[in-house]
Amino acid sequence: MSTTCTVAFFGTGLMGFPMAKRLLASGFPVTAWNRSREKALPLKALGAEVVTTPAQALEQADVAVLMLAHADAIRKTLLGAEAAPLLAKKSVVQMGTIGPEESRDLAADITSLGGRYLEAPVLGSVPQAEAGKLEVMAGGDKALFDELFPVLRCFGRHPRWIGPVGTAATLKLALNHLIAAQAAAFATSLALVQKGQVPLEVFLEILRGSAFYAPTFERKLPVMLNPVHAKVNFPAKHMLKDVRLIRAAAEASAVNTTLVAALEVLYAATEKAGLGDADYAAVARLIVGD
Repeated sequence: MSTTCTVAFFGTGLMGFPMAKRLLASGFPVTAWNRSREKALPLKALGAEVVTTPAQALEQADVAVLMLAHADAIRKTLLGAEAAPLLAKKSVVQMGTIGPEESRDLAADITSLGGRYLEAPVLGSVPQAEAGKLEVMAGGDKALFDELFPVLRCFGRHPRWIGPVGTAATLKLALNHLIAAQAAAFATSLALVQKGQVPLEVFLEILRGSAFYAPTFERKLPVMLNPVHAKVNFPAKHMLKDVRLIRAAAEASAVNTTLVAALEVLYAATEKAGLGDADYAAVARLIVGD
């Protein structure tokens, strides 16, 4: 695929903005749309065309890349009365986190309109998006994946084809479950240390030398100690949305949901406490109980 192919980019939030920049830096013409237009406007100085409606973004595009918050937002944006007729012969790449059934339903709707669909959720956060080092996982037709590989490679060095539509969405949920559970587990251990008057450095020194140490512990420690003022890479409200998708997928596959249900309670309480826009590691505030 040539970089003369025009990409319509939908959703220029925390992750979408640096991803759109990666496309521009790679030489792809980009037309950007975001519900809050001011978030997309800085892309104009980098060479993007910023439009006011989804239909305007689709008009001249060959490929539509979606980095929207949830399936409802995708449907309202892409399948509205003005945009839907423009999907014929377009390739749609859905890169946000949605459920496997939601992804299969979108694929069916877009295909019925004459478009082509590839799910390609990503693992990683804002720093990886900025560096083009996201883990890109694709589900859909292998030939379409191969065709769109140059676009996907803007976001990560080694995009992977996982299987048919739904497989990459499931894999993304499985990975996000580990992220959610790991944060809650680390926050619980941290709370025990803090309240048990164990020196924090002793805890960390032993943890760093153990087989179960994870680098994310180091990155999330400052956020857990000061969640309100920390830089946000992944908002708690989005983690709650993902945990609910994980629970739904687990239930559909007859997987025990005891742990997922507990995580849902914790992240829902985090949002209710006014920390929905804080980093998901703010779950520590609910666990420590202060």
